[in-house]
Amino acid sequence: MNKKRIFIFSGAVVIFAFIWFYVSHSMAEGKPLLFDTIVSSAIIGFRNEFLNEILTGITYLGNSKTIIFFCVILLFFKRTRIEYGMPLSIAASCSSAIHTFVKIMVHRPRPPVENFLISQGGFSFPSGHSCSGLVFYGLFAYLLFHNAVDKTVHKVMGTLFIILFIAIGISRIYVGVHYPTDVLAGWALGLSILMVTIEILERLRNRRKISKEQ
Repeated sequence: MNKKRIFIFSGAVVIFAFIWFYVSHSMAEGKPLLFDTIVSSAIIGFRNEFLNEILTGITYLGNSKTIIFFCVILLFFKRTRIEYGMPLSIAASCSSAIHTFVKIMVHRPRPPVENFLISQGGFSFPSGHSCSGLVFYGLFAYLLFHNAVDKTVHKVMGTLFIILFIAIGISRIYVGVHYPTDVLAGWALGLSILMVTIEILERLRNRRKISKEQ
């Protein structure tokens, strides 16, 4: 890893570990986190019929069915199979396995069901949508930038993907199924997974380049 990537990865891991400790401590004491209460109340306070429709739609862009659908489409076409379909499918699968494992370990219940705008089961920490959304759309943005001929168009697309995974995280709080610390932890975990994935892809790309030159 280069220094910048090591710094980002290390920072993400430290933030994730800190939030995990912070959440576990509050669960042991049986007290809600003041940060979660304040931020959740502020975001939920913006609810109206128009935003309900938009953010409910956005939140589904981070679920496993949507990501699997995109992966299947990218794997189906020969042109996108190797450069996009395979790395995105593998990264999304690893992300899902990791955050599911952590959810089972932490066992944090979801927020009160009376705040739900959608039906949602399972545990709360970390937010799987936030984690997988950052990994999938963040990696998609990276691949678009590095594989595309027209850099300007794909810089715009990459920026939109970054905005999207941020919106997905916020939407999880808005629809009432996650605490803010779940989302922050999901982003931190997703960012660490993304850094490792990019490092692996770049090493494979360099090996491919060296083998072609020989």
